[in-house]
Amino acid sequence: MFQRDVFYIAGYDPRSYRYYYALLKENLKKQNRISHLGVEITPCKYFHKQEIFCQINSQESQTNYHFLTWDKVVRKYWSKSLWNFVCDFVYSVRVYIFSGAIKIFLQQTKMQLLAGFYPILYFLSAYLLCVGVAYGLFVWAREWNFYGATFGVLVCFWVGTKAILWGGKKLAVFWLSNIYVFCAKYAKGEINEIPQVVLEFSRRILNALRKNQKNLEYEAILCAHSVGTILAISVIARVVEEAKAENLGLENFKILMLGECIPLASFQKECEAFKRELEIAGNAGLLWWDFTSKIDGACFAMLDFYKASGLDVKSPPCYLSARFYKLFTPKTYKKIRYNWYLVHFLYLYATEINGEYNYFRFISGAETLEEKIKE
Repeated sequence: MFQRDVFYIAGYDPRSYRYYYALLKENLKKQNRISHLGVEITPCKYFHKQEIFCQINSQESQTNYHFLTWDKVVRKYWSKSLWNFVCDFVYSVRVYIFSGAIKIFLQQTKMQLLAGFYPILYFLSAYLLCVGVAYGLFVWAREWNFYGATFGVLVCFWVGTKAILWGGKKLAVFWLSNIYVFCAKYAKGEINEIPQVVLEFSRRILNALRKNQKNLEYEAILCAHSVGTILAISVIARVVEEAKAENLGLENFKILMLGECIPLASFQKECEAFKRELEIAGNAGLLWWDFTSKIDGACFAMLDFYKASGLDVKSPPCYLSARFYKLFTPKTYKKIRYNWYLVHFLYLYATEINGEYNYFRFISGAETLEEKIKE
């Protein structure tokens, strides 16, 4: 029986593994009916109370699907209050505009530049509208009562702030803002918990590789989505260095990245340590596939992030498009293509039409990952 370990790193999301297990279970069942995968998924299991995984089984294969959780770190840095959002706004302007990083984004990917300005434009335009309404209210009401007009202005700002916060959450404005700030801080080494997280994730992968070193029918896949791809670079670098030190083969270690946003870290002015990790990962000779989509505004679609970051490596990823337009009916595709938040997660969803991109086929069955992906 073919054995597989999939190590999944979610994006910058405060939701726990339970959300991603439910997402996996629901969509695996849907894809099973469409693609006839012949697989079943078990409830989550716990090892040492911290290592969480489930199994995806078929007659010819068994996949241990590990959730590499870091939602506690995300919740610690996740902005919630208006003051947090104001601080994020100021920080974003400083590190993306005043630092000169905006020039790199402008040269490499205009789509991401627009997405990056989305929170800034929303925040500015919303408060300009609020100021305009408050001023008009004051001018109209002061003829009757100056103090009443002043009170009305304060109420207007209070209601406006509540509306801005509500709208920002509904339109995923603050979700994007959180991502941009976190990635910049990650590049600068300002997230103190990351070294311990990387150590723990790499330890789990290395243990699996050691256990199956002589197993010819085995593969270990590190799968990362969204901001999780940035964290994955640090994990890959650690695994490569540890494996080299103990002469551990990495022939069965493979990388699958979905909707990556690595340049949010590698384009920063102060990211020397992260670039060193990028170089280690890119020179390790690993089998590595990077799936993105042009309709995904939260990723860097089909961008060679090594060249764009000024790095020359021996074994960069194979950059592929998920081609969502071929995986859904025209009616469904028309509904989802402008839903940026949903599109960014489509990599983890069941498709309506069998196509070359099939996440659930990638992580199950007796064939190796390279046998399933057409480059």
